[in-house]
Amino acid sequence: MDTPTFDVAVLGCGPTGAVLANLLGELGLRVVVLEREPDVHPIPRATHIDEETLRNFQATGLIADLLPHTDEFGHVEVVDEDGAPLLVERIADLASPHGYTGSRFFDQPAFERILRDGLRRYDPGVRLELGIDVLGIDPAPDHVVLVARRTDGEVLHVRADWLVGCDGGRSLTRGTLAVSMTSLAPRRHWLIIDTLLRDMSDDAGLPRHFRYRLERARLSIFARGFGRNRRWEFQLGEHEDTPDDATVRAWLARDIDPERLQITRIAKYAHNALIAGKWRSGRLLLAGDAAHMMPPSAGQGMCAGVRDAVNLAWKLHRVITGRAAPDLLDSYERERRPHVEQVLRGSLFIGDRMQADDAFQRWRRRHLLRLLGAVPPLHALARRASLRRPPLRHGCFDPASSLHGHPLPQVRVHHDGRDGLLDDLLGYRFVLVIRPECVTRPLREWARAHDVAVVRPGVEFEEHDGGLLRFMRRRDLDFALVRPDRQIFGAGRVEDLPRVQAAFDARFVPVAPPPPVPSRHVLTDM
Repeated sequence: MDTPTFDVAVLGCGPTGAVLANLLGELGLRVVVLEREPDVHPIPRATHIDEETLRNFQATGLIADLLPHTDEFGHVEVVDEDGAPLLVERIADLASPHGYTGSRFFDQPAFERILRDGLRRYDPGVRLELGIDVLGIDPAPDHVVLVARRTDGEVLHVRADWLVGCDGGRSLTRGTLAVSMTSLAPRRHWLIIDTLLRDMSDDAGLPRHFRYRLERARLSIFARGFGRNRRWEFQLGEHEDTPDDATVRAWLARDIDPERLQITRIAKYAHNALIAGKWRSGRLLLAGDAAHMMPPSAGQGMCAGVRDAVNLAWKLHRVITGRAAPDLLDSYERERRPHVEQVLRGSLFIGDRMQADDAFQRWRRRHLLRLLGAVPPLHALARRASLRRPPLRHGCFDPASSLHGHPLPQVRVHHDGRDGLLDDLLGYRFVLVIRPECVTRPLREWARAHDVAVVRPGVEFEEHDGGLLRFMRRRDLDFALVRPDRQIFGAGRVEDLPRVQAAFDARFVPVAPPPPVPSRHVLTDM
C-alpha cells in the first residue's frame, strides 16, 4: 500500500480527537484519524459537561444533534451515612458567558457517534480509520510516519506533517516523546458500577440528585447519568481488593434492589491527578488524557480535553497554511497548562473536602460541610475556590489588552431571518466584533488579508437582550478581536486598534484568502 500523506494525523477518536478532527476538517485540512477500537465504547465513561464545553461542542456545528442526548444536571447533594443532607448545591454558572446555563448529563457513546458521523461532511479530506493498532511512531524534522496494523493483519504506513496524540492515559505518543507525568496528589482507588434501569419507574426511589454519601467505611457517589444510565462509585482502601459480587450487591441494595438493575460494568480504577512534563516536541503534540488526567470530583477530565482541541485546531491550521510560524504551537501549552493546573487543583479541593481516612477526619468533614451548607458566604467562598476558571494569560494575545484571554460573551441574536446563538454566526475563525462607525476601508483590507471576519453589532446581527453591547459598554470597548476559540486576542477603544493590529501582525502572516466558502454552521435555535 502506498504511504498516504496528510496535514495532521490524530491518534485516538475519543471526544478530544473527534472534536479536533471535526474542527480541522472545517478548516479544510487533510486529516487522518486512527482509532484502535472498531466501534464506540458502549458504556459512558464521562457523564458531565459544563457550559463552556457545550459551547466548545457547538464549534463543531453539531450541537443541534448533540443536545437531545443531554439532560439537566441539576443539584449535587452531600449526605451523611444515614442519608441526612449536609449540603445541597445547584451545579450551574449563572453568570456564564458561554450562552448556556447549567451543567448537563450527557450520553457519551451517542456524542462520539455523532462526532464521528460529522467527519463525513469533510470526505475525502478527513479519513477515519477504525480498528487500527498503531505500532510505532517515527518522527522526522518535517513530518511523522506512523506504522499501524489493521485487524486483518495488514500493515500500513501513514505520513503526516503533524501528529496529535489524543490516545489516552497510556499514550503511545507520550511514550514516543519519552515524557513523564507529574503527580499533583496521591492516587485514590475506586470501584465503579455502571448500570441500566430495567424499569424507569424505579427511578422514583433513587436519589434525585448527584450524591456524595459520607459513610464510615468509605465515600460513595451516585450519578444519575443520561436516560437509563445510573452509576455508583465506592472508594476503596489503598490495598483493598475488588469486592466480590455479593458485596457489590449489598452496597447497591442501600439504594435499590440489584435485581432491578442491568449491571453493565464493574471495574476498579484509580483517580489520578497528573500532567505531562511537556505537550509538544517537534511535530508531535499531546491533548486530552495523553497530556493530563484529573479525578472526576468536578467532572472536568473530558471537558479539559475538548478545551485542548478547540485551542489547538486553529493554530495548526495557521501554521500549516503558512500564516504563522511553527512556534505558534508553543502557545498551546503556555495557555492550556496553567488553566488545566487550576481546574485540576479545584477538582482536588472538592475531593479533599470529601475524603476522610480516620474518625477525626470524618468528624471534621461532617461539621465542615454542615457549616458550609448553613453559612452562604462560606459556601460561596468554597465554590469560587473549587470552580474558578482562570483567563488565559500568556500565549497568543495582545498582552496590553486587559481583556485578553477572556471569553467573548455568547448571546442570542437574530441574523438572516433566524434566531440563534452568536457563535453560529461567527464560526470557527478570527472575528473582529466592532462598532459600525469604527470600520474603515483600510481596516477592511487588513482584515481581508489576514482572513479576519468583520462583524458589526446592529448590522450583521441584532441582539435579543443587548448583553454583548452591555459587555462592551461596561468595559468601554469599541472592538474586540476574537480568536476562533472565542478567546479575546485584544480589545479596546478605536485608538487602541493599531496596537492590537500590530500584535496580530507580529504573529501572523497576511495571505490573500481563498474565495469565501459558505459556512457549514447554521444558527442554533435554542
